Amino acid sequence: MNSRTAFTYAALTLLAWGAVVPRPAAAQLGSLVVNITTPANGATVSGTTPVQASVTIVGMLTVDSVQFKLDGANLGAADTSAPYAVSWNTTTASNGSHTLTATATDNLGAPGTSGPVAISVSPPGGSTVVFNGLNTST
Repeated sequence: MNSRTAFTYAALTLLAWGAVVPRPAAAQLGSLVVNITTPANGATVSGTTPVQASVTIVGMLTVDSVQFKLDGANLGAADTSAPYAVSWNTTTASNGSHTLTATATDNLGAPGTSGPVAISVSPPGGSTVVFNGLNTST
């Protein structure tokens, strides 16, 4: 094989490889911008609390679902239709600081994740402290 044939073979191989393995489709078609709208960053929540997110579509994508997460673990089932929301029973979480995020998945399977929202869970109606057998409500 002479050098011209080898060059032609290499060029055709690269062209064919590019046709088989295209650039990521999501980058070509757009992206999803996700924001948690409720609760607000820094909020204190208790009882049953709505968690909501907005998704802005940049380009020609569609939203398949939005999965909310509490401290990295799924919070309820993925929501497949706008408005994207989940009802969260905060009594299932420990009192104190937590982080909420939302991840939208587009029609090609590519994710877009919100920035973290820091919240604090507080027991509803205050708390009861038992000290040496005496109940004190706060």
